[in-house]
Amino acid sequence: MFGYFLHVIMVILAVIILTTAIVTHIRHGNKLQYDTYFILFFGIFGAFICGGYGLVGIYPDLDTIFIPRGFGFWGVDAFLLTELSYGLFELKYNKTVIYFGIGSSTLYALFDIILNDRKNAVVYIKNDYYTSFTPNEPNHLLFHYIFLLIIGSILIVLSTLWYKSKKTKIEKDFVSKVIFSNYVLLLSGIPYIFGTKLAEKYPSFLYSIGFAFVYFMWLRATKKRITINVDVKNISQEIFYTIDVPVIIITTEGKLALSNPCAKEQLKIVDEKNTAIRDLFIMSDVDELRILAKSKKREDYQLKVRTKASDADCLLKCSVKCDYTGEPFCIICTAIFLNPVIEDEKRNI
Repeated sequence: MFGYFLHVIMVILAVIILTTAIVTHIRHGNKLQYDTYFILFFGIFGAFICGGYGLVGIYPDLDTIFIPRGFGFWGVDAFLLTELSYGLFELKYNKTVIYFGIGSSTLYALFDIILNDRKNAVVYIKNDYYTSFTPNEPNHLLFHYIFLLIIGSILIVLSTLWYKSKKTKIEKDFVSKVIFSNYVLLLSGIPYIFGTKLAEKYPSFLYSIGFAFVYFMWLRATKKRITINVDVKNISQEIFYTIDVPVIIITTEGKLALSNPCAKEQLKIVDEKNTAIRDLFIMSDVDELRILAKSKKREDYQLKVRTKASDADCLLKCSVKCDYTGEPFCIICTAIFLNPVIEDEKRNI
């Protein structure tokens, strides 16, 4: 009866994990989209693990019981691959390294699934109130353990580099929570490696709970990161909208994406959607092409131009911003007037 109860707990955990992941992504996706997508993937695969292996224990039909076990097995490999992907993206490696790391690991995982997710890969044992299982082909399971060892070793190295790359206490705290949870997961797998009695009776309970713990630590750390990000974002927006300097954000094609109130007033911006940088400043084709070309090389640039609205000289400072893969996605342009004329009535003296 106790074994049945444990497997019901795993199924309930799967529902909680999936629900919290979806709610977090919907509620906070626009605030920290990068992290919430990963939380969604962690939630899906965490639910596969707990739900799949949980159903194995209470599933009545031994002919089709391999289906929920398959979901659990896929979830383990996919969860670890998601962590690997997050680490590579967070360390901002170039695309070649990221794609090679994810691609080669995914290929190994596919072979792992082919070998160990077949119908006769394990022998199912009917106990009094629940079903357990034992490997039918230990050599194939060894292939799975090697996969876990390789991914685990890579994650340990990446987590160390990730921790060292963070400068603030807040970010280090985020990484520490993730690292700690993965060491708990590692400890939860030790009884299965040494073939203890606990592992024989409940062949998936401990590491399923371990993966659930990792997910909830990811969720907690990410929610804290979202809160901090929102606070910083609010401050940044306040500065952007109140600073008495024209600031515009353009795409890498030279189209206007956003402008602050000062820019709207001094550059006479009426329609942001149909405005290009050439509509605001007097510049040659060469100047425009140079700004865009340098942005693709992730290089900042500045040049002297004249505004079309007031024919005033200004220094246009262009700063390139990149996404999490290192690809340029926008240019922040600040117009500093070289000979500003300030009317007495605007000085508030």
